[in-house]
Parts: sequence; structure tokens; C-alpha cells
Amino acid sequence: MDLLDVASLTKDYGNGRGLFDFSMQLNAGDIVGLIGVNGAGKTTLLNMLAGCIHADSGKICYEGEEVAMDSPRRKKFGVSVDPNFYEYLTAYENLESILYLNGITDAERINTEIKGVLNTVGLEGVEKKKIKEFSFGMKQRLGFAQALLNAQTVLLLDEPFVGLDIHGRGMVKSLIQEMAKKQKMAVIFSDHNLDEVKSLCNRLIVIRDGVKHYDGDIHIQSAVMLNVDDTDKIDSRYARKLDRHRLVITEENMNEKLHSISSVATILNIEKVINPLEKLLEEGNDEDACSVRAI
Repeated sequence: MDLLDVASLTKDYGNGRGLFDFSMQLNAGDIVGLIGVNGAGKTTLLNMLAGCIHADSGKICYEGEEVAMDSPRRKKFGVSVDPNFYEYLTAYENLESILYLNGITDAERINTEIKGVLNTVGLEGVEKKKIKEFSFGMKQRLGFAQALLNAQTVLLLDEPFVGLDIHGRGMVKSLIQEMAKKQKMAVIFSDHNLDEVKSLCNRLIVIRDGVKHYDGDIHIQSAVMLNVDDTDKIDSRYARKLDRHRLVITEENMNEKLHSISSVATILNIEKVINPLEKLLEEGNDEDACSVRAI
């Protein structure tokens, strides 16, 4: 059984904005990267999963049971989607309010949990500092701490690396990987950067104009197109022949393939075919546009 099953979610804001007929499954231990340009629908999806936005249609099931907006099952979700804080309260007081809302009133437990998550996200020693004095990067870390307080089975993060330095990004990545591996946490996070997402997740979802265009393996290699004098003697194990003068090879073991090809044909030109995922992410992408770039 899937931990989270999303079926045909739709939220239409008008003028082509929103999320349309979106479906996905999330299993324990998954780290899923959501990627797309601004306005693609990533935050709308995360807000619907978190119960912050009501869907026009479709449903969300957790462990086989449909969850309503106010379902107590969502208390198992750690959420950091545009996190908000009480600016004139301290970091400790902000986190304390979350635990109170979750029905936790034991002072010793509250103190232990808050100091634990602050240490985890690198904010130790600032529990008495008011949020209005925090930098943007500190607020990002505190938002992650908020999510960790609740996270039991699912972690929903909207652009968790924005505003973080290299050490902060490394910290968040390590924590996500550890939680997915050791606690079997299911993690879904959004980002704009394909390389950032590929370095962390085991699955990628591409959203464009509110529609899911890709859902699967992150390891899609770019291809290289060669123009040669004649493809007749080239071994088909190393390349896919398009016609007498053009062939395509993948980047895997490229030196070996080029060596084999150059031994039986003269290479006239080399061009790189855009990675299919990169093409999907291009702003103003035209499906009929040329998918080859010279290198």
C-alpha cells in the first residue's frame, strides 16, 4: 500500500493557473523532487497536501484512507511551505506554540524537543532571540525546524534551500537523506534547480503550467549527435543511426563509443542533444523547437 496516494487533484485559479488532474504515489523512504518554473503549480500541490488549500476536485489518501482538510492524520506531516512566524516572539516561543497546538503541554518534553530541533538545524543558542532579529537564512532554518517538530511519516518542503549558504544546504540534504533512510520518512520538496534536485532525490516530478509532464527516474542522460562521413560501418551497439550521416550516442562510456566510431568513420561535427528534462524546464519552451545545441 502507498503511504500517500494523490488522485486527479485539480485547483483552477483561472487564466490557466493552478494544478490540473495531478496524480502521484509516495512510498515510505521516497525522496521526491518537484521541479518547475515559478507558477508551475509546485507550491499549490504542497499546500493541498498539507491541507492549507482546498482542491476543486480529486482526493488525497493516506495509508489507504482519504484525508479531509482538517484530518488529524495530517499531524504526522512535517510542513515547511512559506513558513510564517510571530515576529515579536522568540524562536523558542514560536516552536512552543506549535507543540501546544499539537496537544503537547509537558514542559520538560517541550524543552527537550525544541532544543533538539534547534541544534539539528544549526540554531542552537538563539532560542531567546526574537524572530524580527533573524536573517532570512535563519528564518529558513527555523521553518525547517518547525517541519521537523511534526514530521513522523511525511515531510513537505517548499524550496528548502533558498537563502541558505553551502553549509546550510548541506545540512538540510544530510537530514533529509538520514530521515528517509533511518526513519523511512517520505519526503517531497520543490526547487528550481535541476542539479540541486538530482543530487538529493531518488525520483523526479516535473510540473509545467499546472500539468505533470514527467514522473520517474532522475538519471536521464543527455545524448550527443554526431555528423560523420558515413554510418555504414559503425556498430549499432555503440550508436543509434538516424541516416547515412547522422547518429546519436548517450553520454555513458562516451570515450569508448567515440573511439570505436572514429576507427571506422570520420567525425565531422559533434552536437549535444538537450536533456529531455532540461527541455521541459525551459521558459517559453516550444515543443517544435530544435532540441540540439552545438558544443
